[in-house]
Amino acid sequence: MPFSRRFVLPLCGALAFALVAGDAPKPSAPPAKVAPKAKTAKTAASQPQPAPVQVASVEGITEYRLANGMRVLLYPDASKPTATTNITYMVGSRMEHYGETGMAHLLEHMLFKGTKDRPDIWKILNELGGDANGTTWMDRTNYYVSFPASEENLKKALDMEADRMLNSTFTAETLWGKDGKSGEMTVVRNEFESGENNPFRTTILRVQSVAFDWHNYGKTTIGARSDIEHVNVDHLRAFYQKYYQPDNAILVVAGKFDEPRTLAYINATFGKLAKPARTLEPTYTVEPTQDGERFVTIRRVGGVPLLVAGYHTAPGAHPDRTATDMAASILTDAPSGRLYKALVETKLAAQVFPVSFSTFEPGIQMFGAVLPKDGDAEKAKEALLREIEGLKDKPLTQAELDRARTQAQKGIDQALSDTKNMAISLSEAMAVGDWRTWFLDRDRMLSLTLEQVQTAATAYFKPSNRTLAQYVPTEKPDRTTAPAVPDIAAEVKDYKGKQVIAQGEAFDASPANVDQRTLRFTAPNGLKGALLPKKTKGGMASIQLTLHFGDEASLQNKAALPGLAGAMLMRGTLKHSRQEIADAFDKMKAEVMISGGATSANASITVPREHLAEALKLAAEVLREPAFPASELDTLLKQQATGIEAQRQEPQARAMELTREIFDAFPAGHPMAYRSLGTQLEDLKAAKVEGLKAFHTAFYGADHATFAASGDFDPKEVQSLVTELFGSWKAATPYTRIPARLKEVPGQVKVLETPDKQMAIFLASERWAMKDTDADYPAFLMANMVLGGAPLKNRIAERLRQKEGFSYGAGAFVNVSSQDPFTVWQAYAIYAPQNAAKLEAAFHEEVQKALKDGFTQEELDFARKTWLQGEETQRQDDKEIAGWLSGSLYLDRPILFQADLEAKVKALKLDEINAALKKYLDPSRLVIVKAGDFAKSEKK
Repeated sequence: MPFSRRFVLPLCGALAFALVAGDAPKPSAPPAKVAPKAKTAKTAASQPQPAPVQVASVEGITEYRLANGMRVLLYPDASKPTATTNITYMVGSRMEHYGETGMAHLLEHMLFKGTKDRPDIWKILNELGGDANGTTWMDRTNYYVSFPASEENLKKALDMEADRMLNSTFTAETLWGKDGKSGEMTVVRNEFESGENNPFRTTILRVQSVAFDWHNYGKTTIGARSDIEHVNVDHLRAFYQKYYQPDNAILVVAGKFDEPRTLAYINATFGKLAKPARTLEPTYTVEPTQDGERFVTIRRVGGVPLLVAGYHTAPGAHPDRTATDMAASILTDAPSGRLYKALVETKLAAQVFPVSFSTFEPGIQMFGAVLPKDGDAEKAKEALLREIEGLKDKPLTQAELDRARTQAQKGIDQALSDTKNMAISLSEAMAVGDWRTWFLDRDRMLSLTLEQVQTAATAYFKPSNRTLAQYVPTEKPDRTTAPAVPDIAAEVKDYKGKQVIAQGEAFDASPANVDQRTLRFTAPNGLKGALLPKKTKGGMASIQLTLHFGDEASLQNKAALPGLAGAMLMRGTLKHSRQEIADAFDKMKAEVMISGGATSANASITVPREHLAEALKLAAEVLREPAFPASELDTLLKQQATGIEAQRQEPQARAMELTREIFDAFPAGHPMAYRSLGTQLEDLKAAKVEGLKAFHTAFYGADHATFAASGDFDPKEVQSLVTELFGSWKAATPYTRIPARLKEVPGQVKVLETPDKQMAIFLASERWAMKDTDADYPAFLMANMVLGGAPLKNRIAERLRQKEGFSYGAGAFVNVSSQDPFTVWQAYAIYAPQNAAKLEAAFHEEVQKALKDGFTQEELDFARKTWLQGEETQRQDDKEIAGWLSGSLYLDRPILFQADLEAKVKALKLDEINAALKKYLDPSRLVIVKAGDFAKSEKK
């Protein structure tokens, strides 16, 4: 549903392929569990299709219905040269039969396996650039693709979706592999295993299973391991043919596109698919009213203690659900929330959080607390339940509601300003009955009265409706019956919405145009600035301010102080408390992150034009006048210690820790030296307020700062304000950049045992001397793309995931310094411990094959196109542009450096990338670290 306040755990069957490394009006009846033989929709005879019928239009989004029942939403936004398609099928784990749990999610994986006409879906997705994914949840499954806007790309995306709606060619071999032991089933099983490693996710899922006796909301979307391992391919295809039909789908097209031509093309492409003869009957299982407290205990190795209390609540489209979500926001907010004050401020917990599943039928609302390793669970439980279930005696206040409403308004404005994410997130509104419920829920939220929130909270948040405790005989049971699904069609029939948000300009984010449009300045103290003013959707602007400070000698032996000082900046100033700062930024509708580390501090702000000046002034106060309150430091220390403890038994954390230790080139006490998790815990114990204050006084200043802004603002006003706020601020300690150091280490293999962890991690690392200005950089960049960098469509992923089925996530990445000859290359894979030997053998075989035989021209062309389109897509976002400008200022590098790099990539020849791979990647020097429960797998 609408905003960040609603937390969900959808499963992703195909990892998003951004270049950084893994729903519609309700049908006449909701999708069903009945199992008559479904007839696959056939392509109608070649003839003109009936024109689409316009159904509704709300705030710039227009719905049409095709003759075959398919629904289409058009959401134009010409302010960015990107487009997004998101198709949602009204089917999820709610529709699965006994013994077939996880089928909806497994089917999502199958749709990336190709059709007769399009056997390589991932090649098409990578050619489109940008990012793509598929996700499965309780009431829906969706597939989205975001790409550089062009009629050619849009048609390619639409053709692909129309084809795989009906023509996916998965077989038993697709599921099981040629040997009957690999294939996509093992990939999904590895995803299941990775979830089983996560204490938080496991706890949430156990609460679900205990809270629901009969309803499928009590089952995990990924399904039972046995069902995944024994899936019946004929049943899976019947499931596909039943639900993947035009009358059960809704397509969203958002971004920059021609509306009339696009609608006509959709009608010609999807409209020719015949409406199937079958009827989808509604699901009919109704969860009985809970008749007493329930409790479940999970005992596993690793992690930190958790408490979670779940309460049955209303369907996602019901007004009561809006009210209980608002109550949850009030209770869990940091630092004003009642649970935060009762648990975190008293040191009973390190963190509190809400978990809300927005569902078509009556669902569940959860509240959780992360406890310290040595915390008092009984006292924490008493405090948690007292605050949640004691609202009758201690009612909510108008001030609490006003604060939560202000936060919600900020989230709404941020959501409406991001067309791509809005188009994707509409799937959640479709899942509860109709995409317009997003706007209905927004309107309800912003008009909620204190009485409505109080009434709903006390009705649902009560002991007899709770899943946490044991059965207790009660003479007069106090029960809650969730209301039925409301008549959503009647509610949205005449709904018109509010005014359409202001649109931005159509901006060309090419390096040449960004360079031409950017204004530069230097403040009196040396601060460098870059400003790119332009009209944006919603009048938003993004700011990046980075302070650089200290030198190698002055930063010695500071341990945890730099990080703690940066983490404390937003927790109070000399003039304002943490709560006042949070409230002020919320009222400004500003998304703000301010933090700091050993050699720098950073402020990132996204804010509407009308509030930019006041947001920047408050950010300056946060950076220049932090108070470092002792009570907040105590809370922060507890939170960080708890977070470290939670990672100490995790395979990935342990493998990364050992890898960093092996390659660490700095002596203990050096500001760039690696500090182990154990050392970090000890350093936290020694931290004091006085040390943080002294560090800030000695190092913080803006004389070596960069300031960049992109978006809707007056450049003269911003330059004047930045100069006023930061132009005379100088650090007491001189700044000198600390260069990176390269440590030569021999090849080696290290094995770490992590008991009771069903997922293992494999890391293979190597480092060498190379900068991004070196002649070989573009060639090795493309070599890595082919070997492991292009998401899923690379040699390593093709072998370990697509062919062998060992790994849900596998690939490689390369980080190359812009200032020092220092490059990090790392390959990775997650897998089941029993597959360790086979996975490693396959990995080494692929690396040796690439080194011996080289790559093909087709692979180079594909990798090059994928990378170039990814770069183009990435720089469309104003946050990315501001970061790009800031980095260019710090490196004293022209913006056109990016254009030059892209030109070099375009000119690359095949023998150049093959030579670069052989020159730098040496298998004998690989440092391999693997972590997992290998001892248990050997016993089996």
